[in-house]
Amino acid sequence: MKNLILATTAVALVACNGTEETSGLSTSEAATDTQTVASLMSQSVSVMNSAGSEIGTATITDEAEGGVMIRLEVTSIPEGSHAIHFHETGTCDTPDFMSAGGHYNPSSANHGFQSTAPNPHAGDMRNFDAPMSGVVQTDIRNERVTLSPRDGLAPLFDANGTALIIHAAADDYETQPTGAAGGRIACAVITR
Repeated sequence: MKNLILATTAVALVACNGTEETSGLSTSEAATDTQTVASLMSQSVSVMNSAGSEIGTATITDEAEGGVMIRLEVTSIPEGSHAIHFHETGTCDTPDFMSAGGHYNPSSANHGFQSTAPNPHAGDMRNFDAPMSGVVQTDIRNERVTLSPRDGLAPLFDANGTALIIHAAADDYETQPTGAAGGRIACAVITR
């Protein structure tokens, strides 16, 4: 249901204002704008720790210019810098979340932002910092993935879904194939 909020809003706007007389747009221009907005999606997923307890949410939203924005709101994250990646399978079996598979990398690119080209792969994202309180509220952008189908971007809603993983340590943006980011301490399933 949450995934359709933007689409419903766009349809309502066009239904009310889609005529040339009231909006200044021709019918074809209004239809194109509706398709663009309607194709954008958003999904909020529960983030679980290794004990299987919910520690917060991640809201993933398609951006009009491409890619997604992740609004991460979690607690109980150890102080310090942490890697966060999309992984290839939409499962989060405790306690180690290895069921999520490797980093999401449908184009077989190198891992990291400092390795040799082509890189980074679809699952790579910048580290985030957790304060002493363990409460994290941050936005993280990924320009290479999408919730809704769009050319040139890797779909998070593929046949087996994907997972969002928080690691114990920071990603060094270079070591293949994982960035030496340590164990998996939190996980969220991303499926339709």
